[in-house]
Amino acid sequence: MKTLPSRLAMPIRSLLRGAAEALAAAGIDASDFEARAILAHVLEASPGSIAAADCEIPPTDTRIMNHLVALRSRHMPLNYVLRSAEFMGLTFRSDARALSPRQETELLAEIFSEHMQRAGPVSGLLVDVGCGCGVLGLSVAYTFCDLTLISSDISATALQLYGENARLLGLTERSYAVAGSYLEWLSPGGAQSVRYLLSNPPYVRPADYEALQPEIVRYEPRVALVSPSLDGLGAYREMAARLPDMVNLRLAGFEIGYDQAEVADIMRRARPDMKWHVHDDYAGHPRIVIGEADG
Repeated sequence: MKTLPSRLAMPIRSLLRGAAEALAAAGIDASDFEARAILAHVLEASPGSIAAADCEIPPTDTRIMNHLVALRSRHMPLNYVLRSAEFMGLTFRSDARALSPRQETELLAEIFSEHMQRAGPVSGLLVDVGCGCGVLGLSVAYTFCDLTLISSDISATALQLYGENARLLGLTERSYAVAGSYLEWLSPGGAQSVRYLLSNPPYVRPADYEALQPEIVRYEPRVALVSPSLDGLGAYREMAARLPDMVNLRLAGFEIGYDQAEVADIMRRARPDMKWHVHDDYAGHPRIVIGEADG
C-alpha cells in the first residue's frame, strides 16, 4: 500500500472538500464517504488514512481524482468508477460489462453460505445462473474449497469479466464459464450432478425500468436487470422448470425483488420435497429465497 505523500502540491483536505461538494451538488448521497473512497483509490491507501492525513497531493493524482469525481457526478456507479468492488471480504473487478455488486446480493451469499455450513461437509457441483462478474458463485467457491463451480450468463462480456475475477481469486482450476440462457445449457444428465444452485436473475418488471436510479439506467447492462416477463417472474419460472431434474440438489438460493415473495411458491410447486424459506433484506423487505432438501 502506498504511503501518503508529505511534500506535494494540493492540500488533501481542500481536495476532499471540493470533491465532496461536487458530488453533493450532483445529488450523490454520502458524498463525504465517496470522496474519501475515490481519493483512497487514487493513492492506493486506506480510506481511514485518507481521513486522518494532513498532507498535499501531487498534481497528477489531483487530475485523476477530479476525473473520477466527474464520472461519479454523472452518476456512474461508484464500483465502476473505482473499477473494483468488495464482496464477502474479497476484491472483484467491476465495470459496465456486468451489474455492479449490491448489498442484497452479498446478503444472499452470506445466507447461502450459512446454510451450507449447517448442512455439514460441503463438496460437489455449484451452479451460478446469470453470474455477471461472478461475485456470488466465486465468493462461495472461494469459501468452500471442495466445490466445483459452473457459472452461466448470456453475455459474452460478462463472462469475460467473470474469467478475470476467477483468475484474480485463483479459482480457474475449479470454476468454469458457460454461455447460455438460464438452465437451457444444462443437460438432463448434468442436472443430476448439481448439489447447489445460486442465482440473481433479471427480475425488474419492464414497466418499472425507466424509473430506476440513473446509475442503473445509464450505465448497467439492461439485459441483466429486466425480466423476460411482464410480471418480473419469468426467470424464476424458467429455472423452476429444471428443478425436478436436479435429483441431488441439496440447497438453492435466489435473489428476488422486494415484492416478489411468491417466487418461493413457484419453487415450492416445482420441488415440494424441499423446504422453502423467504428471508428479508436489511430494510425488512423479502429479498432472498432459500430451498433446502430434507435430510
